[in-house]
Amino acid sequence: MGNALLIGLLSTFAVMAVFVGAYVLMEGSDDLAERLDMYATVGRQGDGQGKEKRRGLSRLLGRLDRLLSGQAPVQRLALRLAQANIRLTVPEFLVVVASAAVVAGALGYLLQRQLVSALGGMVLGLVAPWIWLERKRLQRIKAFHDQLIDVLSLVVGSLRGGHALLTALDLVSKELSPPASEEFGRVLREIGYGLSQTEALNNLVQRMETDDLQLIVTAVNISHEVGGSLSLVLEKITETLRERIRLQGEIRVLTTQQRLTSYLLVALPFVLAGAMAIISPTWIMQLFKPGWVRIIPAGAVVSEAVGFIVCQKLAKIEV
Repeated sequence: MGNALLIGLLSTFAVMAVFVGAYVLMEGSDDLAERLDMYATVGRQGDGQGKEKRRGLSRLLGRLDRLLSGQAPVQRLALRLAQANIRLTVPEFLVVVASAAVVAGALGYLLQRQLVSALGGMVLGLVAPWIWLERKRLQRIKAFHDQLIDVLSLVVGSLRGGHALLTALDLVSKELSPPASEEFGRVLREIGYGLSQTEALNNLVQRMETDDLQLIVTAVNISHEVGGSLSLVLEKITETLRERIRLQGEIRVLTTQQRLTSYLLVALPFVLAGAMAIISPTWIMQLFKPGWVRIIPAGAVVSEAVGFIVCQKLAKIEV
Protein backbone atom coordinates (compact mmCIF):
# COMPACT_ATOMS: atom_id res chain seq x y z
CA MET A 1 0.00 0.00 0.00
CA GLY A 2 2.83 2.37 0.97
CA ASN A 3 4.77 1.58 -2.21
CA ALA A 4 1.69 2.10 -4.36
CA LEU A 5 1.04 5.49 -2.73
CA LEU A 6 4.67 6.54 -3.21
CA ILE A 7 4.59 5.47 -6.85
CA GLY A 8 1.40 7.45 -7.39
CA LEU A 9 2.86 10.58 -5.82
CA LEU A 10 6.08 10.33 -7.83
CA SER A 11 4.14 9.76 -11.02
CA THR A 12 1.97 12.81 -10.28
CA PHE A 13 5.00 15.00 -9.62
CA ALA A 14 6.70 13.65 -12.74
CA VAL A 15 3.73 14.51 -14.95
CA MET A 16 3.48 17.98 -13.39
CA ALA A 17 7.22 18.50 -13.88
CA VAL A 18 6.97 17.53 -17.55
CA PHE A 19 4.19 20.04 -18.18
CA VAL A 20 5.96 22.77 -16.18
CA GLY A 21 9.22 22.22 -18.03
CA ALA A 22 7.47 22.18 -21.41
CA TYR A 23 5.60 25.38 -20.53
CA VAL A 24 8.80 27.14 -19.50
CA LEU A 25 10.57 26.10 -22.69
CA MET A 26 7.70 27.11 -24.97
CA GLU A 27 6.48 30.25 -23.20
CA GLY A 28 8.04 33.34 -24.70
CA SER A 29 8.70 36.41 -22.57
CA ASP A 30 7.52 39.83 -23.72
CA ASP A 31 9.31 41.68 -20.94
CA LEU A 32 11.48 44.40 -22.50
CA ALA A 33 14.06 44.23 -19.71
CA GLU A 34 14.39 40.46 -20.10
CA ARG A 35 14.88 40.79 -23.85
CA LEU A 36 17.54 43.44 -23.29
CA ASP A 37 19.33 41.11 -20.88
CA MET A 38 19.66 38.57 -23.70
CA TYR A 39 21.79 41.13 -25.57
CA ALA A 40 23.74 42.65 -22.69
CA THR A 41 25.29 41.24 -19.54
CA VAL A 42 24.57 44.36 -17.55
CA GLY A 43 22.06 44.34 -14.71
CA ARG A 44 18.53 45.60 -15.18
CA GLN A 45 17.57 48.96 -13.82
CA GLY A 46 14.24 50.57 -13.18
CA ASP A 47 11.08 49.47 -11.50
CA GLY A 48 9.69 47.43 -14.40
CA GLN A 49 7.17 49.93 -15.74
CA GLY A 50 5.25 48.98 -18.84
CA LYS A 51 5.22 45.24 -18.10
CA GLU A 52 2.29 43.32 -19.36
CA LYS A 53 0.19 41.46 -16.86
CA ARG A 54 1.08 37.84 -16.39
CA ARG A 55 -0.83 34.98 -14.99
CA GLY A 56 -0.02 31.75 -13.26
CA LEU A 57 3.48 30.39 -13.65
CA SER A 58 4.68 33.29 -15.80
CA ARG A 59 3.94 35.80 -13.02
CA LEU A 60 5.60 33.53 -10.44
CA LEU A 61 8.73 33.27 -12.59
CA GLY A 62 8.79 37.04 -12.96
CA ARG A 63 8.69 37.52 -9.20
CA LEU A 64 11.36 34.89 -8.70
CA ASP A 65 13.52 36.61 -11.30
CA ARG A 66 13.22 39.95 -9.48
CA LEU A 67 14.00 38.24 -6.18
CA LEU A 68 17.14 36.57 -7.50
CA SER A 69 18.41 39.51 -9.56
CA GLY A 70 21.64 41.01 -8.29
CA GLN A 71 22.96 37.80 -6.73
CA ALA A 72 26.45 36.81 -7.91
CA PRO A 73 25.63 33.11 -8.60
CA VAL A 74 22.52 34.16 -10.53
CA GLN A 75 24.52 36.61 -12.63
CA ARG A 76 27.09 33.90 -13.40
CA LEU A 77 24.34 31.52 -14.47
CA ALA A 78 22.74 34.22 -16.62
CA LEU A 79 26.11 34.80 -18.28
CA ARG A 80 26.47 31.08 -19.01
CA LEU A 81 22.99 30.99 -20.54
CA ALA A 82 23.95 33.93 -22.76
CA GLN A 83 27.23 32.24 -23.71
CA ALA A 84 25.35 29.10 -24.75
CA ASN A 85 22.70 31.24 -26.51
CA ILE A 86 19.94 29.56 -24.52
CA ARG A 87 16.99 31.95 -24.45
CA LEU A 88 15.85 31.17 -20.93
CA THR A 89 15.93 33.30 -17.82
CA VAL A 90 17.60 31.95 -14.68
CA PRO A 91 14.29 30.99 -12.95
CA GLU A 92 13.10 29.24 -16.10
CA PHE A 93 16.31 27.23 -16.34
CA LEU A 94 16.08 26.29 -12.65
CA VAL A 95 12.51 25.10 -13.21
CA VAL A 96 13.72 22.94 -16.08
CA VAL A 97 16.44 21.48 -13.84
CA ALA A 98 13.96 20.72 -11.06
CA SER A 99 11.55 19.15 -13.55
CA ALA A 100 14.29 16.94 -14.96
CA ALA A 101 15.26 15.84 -11.44
CA VAL A 102 11.67 14.90 -10.53
CA VAL A 103 11.09 13.01 -13.77
CA ALA A 104 14.40 11.14 -13.54
CA GLY A 105 13.79 10.29 -9.88
CA ALA A 106 10.33 8.91 -10.67
CA LEU A 107 11.69 6.82 -13.53
CA GLY A 108 14.50 5.52 -11.33
CA TYR A 109 12.05 4.43 -8.67
CA LEU A 110 9.75 2.79 -11.20
CA LEU A 111 12.65 0.80 -12.64
CA GLN A 112 14.08 -0.62 -9.40
CA ARG A 113 11.36 0.06 -6.82
CA GLN A 114 14.03 1.35 -4.42
CA LEU A 115 14.69 4.75 -2.90
CA VAL A 116 18.38 4.45 -3.82
CA SER A 117 17.51 4.23 -7.51
CA ALA A 118 15.14 7.19 -7.10
CA LEU A 119 17.90 9.26 -5.51
CA GLY A 120 20.31 8.22 -8.25
CA GLY A 121 17.79 9.26 -10.89
CA MET A 122 17.25 12.61 -9.20
CA VAL A 123 20.99 13.25 -9.07
CA LEU A 124 21.26 12.35 -12.75
CA GLY A 125 18.34 14.63 -13.58
CA LEU A 126 19.94 17.48 -11.65
CA VAL A 127 23.36 17.07 -13.24
CA ALA A 128 22.31 16.43 -16.86
CA PRO A 129 21.00 19.97 -17.64
CA TRP A 130 24.14 21.55 -16.21
CA ILE A 131 26.37 19.24 -18.27
CA TRP A 132 24.32 20.06 -21.36
CA LEU A 133 24.61 23.79 -20.64
CA GLU A 134 28.37 23.64 -20.09
CA ARG A 135 28.92 21.50 -23.17
CA LYS A 136 26.90 23.83 -25.37
CA ARG A 137 28.65 26.87 -23.90
CA LEU A 138 32.15 25.50 -24.53
CA GLN A 139 31.26 24.36 -28.05
CA ARG A 140 29.90 27.79 -28.92
CA ILE A 141 32.94 29.61 -27.49
CA LYS A 142 35.28 27.31 -29.43
CA ALA A 143 33.30 27.83 -32.63
CA PHE A 144 33.51 31.61 -32.13
CA HIS A 145 37.26 31.41 -31.52
CA ASP A 146 37.73 29.45 -34.73
CA GLN A 147 35.99 32.26 -36.65
CA LEU A 148 38.20 35.07 -35.34
CA ILE A 149 40.57 34.98 -38.33
CA ASP A 150 37.63 35.39 -40.73
CA VAL A 151 36.23 38.18 -38.55
CA LEU A 152 39.52 40.07 -38.58
CA SER A 153 39.91 39.61 -42.34
CA LEU A 154 36.48 41.12 -42.99
CA VAL A 155 37.01 43.98 -40.52
CA VAL A 156 40.46 44.85 -41.86
CA GLY A 157 39.22 44.78 -45.46
CA SER A 158 36.25 46.97 -44.61
CA LEU A 159 38.41 49.48 -42.69
CA ARG A 160 40.86 49.70 -45.56
CA GLY A 161 37.95 50.41 -47.87
CA GLY A 162 37.18 53.53 -45.83
CA HIS A 163 34.24 52.23 -43.79
CA ALA A 164 33.70 52.85 -40.09
CA LEU A 165 34.17 50.12 -37.48
CA LEU A 166 30.42 49.72 -36.90
CA THR A 167 29.91 49.23 -40.63
CA ALA A 168 32.61 46.56 -40.58
CA LEU A 169 30.91 44.82 -37.64
CA ASP A 170 27.59 44.96 -39.47
CA LEU A 171 29.28 43.27 -42.44
CA VAL A 172 30.55 40.53 -40.10
CA SER A 173 27.05 39.98 -38.69
CA LYS A 174 25.65 39.58 -42.20
CA GLU A 175 28.38 37.62 -43.97
CA LEU A 176 29.59 35.10 -41.39
CA SER A 177 27.75 32.16 -39.89
CA PRO A 178 26.79 31.77 -36.21
CA PRO A 179 28.02 32.21 -33.57
CA ALA A 180 30.11 35.13 -34.88
CA SER A 181 27.17 36.68 -36.74
CA GLU A 182 24.94 36.35 -33.65
CA GLU A 183 27.48 37.85 -31.26
CA PHE A 184 28.44 40.83 -33.40
CA GLY A 185 24.80 41.41 -34.24
CA ARG A 186 24.22 41.49 -30.48
CA VAL A 187 27.02 44.06 -30.12
CA LEU A 188 25.35 46.29 -32.71
CA ARG A 189 21.98 45.96 -30.97
CA GLU A 190 23.55 46.89 -27.62
CA ILE A 191 25.01 50.02 -29.18
CA GLY A 192 21.61 50.77 -30.71
CA TYR A 193 20.01 50.44 -27.26
CA GLY A 194 22.35 53.12 -25.87
CA LEU A 195 25.51 51.36 -24.70
CA SER A 196 28.85 52.79 -25.75
CA GLN A 197 31.06 50.94 -28.19
CA THR A 198 33.53 50.11 -25.41
CA GLU A 199 30.83 48.67 -23.14
CA ALA A 200 29.31 46.58 -25.93
CA LEU A 201 32.70 45.12 -26.89
CA ASN A 202 33.57 44.42 -23.26
CA ASN A 203 30.26 42.57 -22.91
CA LEU A 204 31.28 40.50 -25.93
CA VAL A 205 34.54 39.60 -24.19
CA GLN A 206 32.62 38.53 -21.08
CA ARG A 207 30.38 36.26 -23.13
CA MET A 208 33.07 34.62 -25.26
CA GLU A 209 35.94 34.47 -22.73
CA THR A 210 38.84 34.07 -25.17
CA ASP A 211 42.27 35.65 -24.78
CA ASP A 212 42.52 36.41 -28.50
CA LEU A 213 39.24 38.33 -28.43
CA GLN A 214 40.45 40.21 -25.34
CA LEU A 215 43.54 41.28 -27.30
CA ILE A 216 41.43 42.43 -30.25
CA VAL A 217 38.95 44.38 -28.12
CA THR A 218 41.76 46.02 -26.13
CA ALA A 219 43.37 47.19 -29.36
CA VAL A 220 40.04 48.53 -30.67
CA ASN A 221 39.29 50.37 -27.42
CA ILE A 222 42.75 51.96 -27.28
CA SER A 223 42.49 53.02 -30.92
CA HIS A 224 39.02 54.43 -30.24
CA GLU A 225 40.39 56.59 -27.39
CA VAL A 226 43.79 57.73 -28.69
CA GLY A 227 43.41 57.29 -32.44
CA GLY A 228 45.78 55.58 -34.86
CA SER A 229 45.55 53.14 -37.74
CA LEU A 230 43.19 50.47 -36.47
CA SER A 231 43.43 48.43 -39.67
CA LEU A 232 47.22 48.16 -39.32
CA VAL A 233 46.94 47.04 -35.67
CA LEU A 234 44.29 44.45 -36.49
CA GLU A 235 46.40 43.19 -39.39
CA LYS A 236 49.33 42.57 -37.01
CA ILE A 237 46.99 40.79 -34.59
CA THR A 238 45.73 38.63 -37.47
CA GLU A 239 49.30 37.58 -38.29
CA THR A 240 49.90 36.77 -34.62
CA LEU A 241 46.76 34.63 -34.43
CA ARG A 242 47.69 32.77 -37.61
CA GLU A 243 51.14 32.01 -36.19
CA ARG A 244 49.58 30.82 -32.93
CA ILE A 245 47.21 28.52 -34.82
CA ARG A 246 50.18 27.10 -36.74
CA LEU A 247 52.07 26.40 -33.52
CA GLN A 248 48.99 24.81 -31.95
CA GLY A 249 48.72 22.49 -34.96
CA GLU A 250 52.36 21.46 -34.60
CA ILE A 251 51.93 20.84 -30.88
CA ARG A 252 48.81 18.78 -31.52
CA VAL A 253 50.76 16.60 -33.95
CA LEU A 254 53.61 16.14 -31.46
CA THR A 255 51.23 15.15 -28.63
CA THR A 256 49.17 12.74 -30.73
CA GLN A 257 50.88 9.71 -29.22
CA GLN A 258 50.12 10.81 -25.65
CA ARG A 259 46.48 11.50 -26.45
CA LEU A 260 46.00 8.19 -28.26
CA THR A 261 47.65 6.41 -25.32
CA SER A 262 45.13 7.96 -22.94
CA TYR A 263 42.27 6.81 -25.18
CA LEU A 264 43.70 3.29 -25.26
CA LEU A 265 44.15 3.12 -21.49
CA VAL A 266 40.57 4.27 -20.94
CA ALA A 267 39.09 1.84 -23.46
CA LEU A 268 41.16 -1.19 -22.37
CA PRO A 269 39.24 -2.00 -19.12
CA PHE A 270 35.90 -1.79 -20.91
CA VAL A 271 37.12 -4.01 -23.73
CA LEU A 272 38.42 -6.58 -21.23
CA ALA A 273 35.14 -6.42 -19.28
CA GLY A 274 33.20 -7.04 -22.50
CA ALA A 275 35.44 -9.97 -23.38
CA MET A 276 35.02 -11.47 -19.91
CA ALA A 277 31.25 -10.99 -20.17
CA ILE A 278 31.29 -13.06 -23.36
CA ILE A 279 33.62 -15.76 -21.98
CA SER A 280 32.16 -16.06 -18.50
CA PRO A 281 29.05 -13.92 -17.98
CA THR A 282 28.28 -15.55 -14.62
CA TRP A 283 31.64 -14.54 -13.21
CA ILE A 284 31.55 -10.93 -14.45
CA MET A 285 27.96 -10.39 -13.26
CA GLN A 286 29.07 -11.00 -9.68
CA LEU A 287 30.38 -7.43 -9.70
CA PHE A 288 26.84 -6.12 -10.19
CA LYS A 289 25.06 -8.07 -7.48
CA PRO A 290 23.12 -6.02 -4.89
CA GLY A 291 25.27 -4.89 -1.99
CA TRP A 292 28.58 -3.17 -1.38
CA VAL A 293 30.25 -5.07 -4.22
CA ARG A 294 28.76 -2.52 -6.64
CA ILE A 295 31.26 -0.02 -5.28
CA ILE A 296 33.99 -1.81 -7.27
CA PRO A 297 32.69 -1.04 -10.80
CA ALA A 298 31.56 2.43 -9.71
CA GLY A 299 35.01 3.19 -8.30
CA ALA A 300 36.62 1.82 -11.46
CA VAL A 301 34.54 4.13 -13.68
CA VAL A 302 35.37 7.15 -11.51
CA SER A 303 39.08 6.28 -11.55
CA GLU A 304 38.97 5.89 -15.34
CA ALA A 305 37.39 9.34 -15.69
CA VAL A 306 39.93 10.98 -13.37
CA GLY A 307 42.85 9.27 -15.12
CA PHE A 308 41.59 10.33 -18.55
CA ILE A 309 41.22 13.97 -17.46
CA VAL A 310 44.74 13.98 -15.97
CA CYS A 311 46.24 12.47 -19.15
CA GLN A 312 44.47 15.05 -21.29
CA LYS A 313 45.72 17.87 -19.08
CA LEU A 314 49.30 16.59 -19.30
CA ALA A 315 49.11 16.43 -23.10
CA LYS A 316 47.68 19.95 -23.39
CA ILE A 317 50.24 22.73 -23.94
CA GLU A 318 49.14 26.35 -23.95
CA VAL A 319 50.61 28.64 -26.61
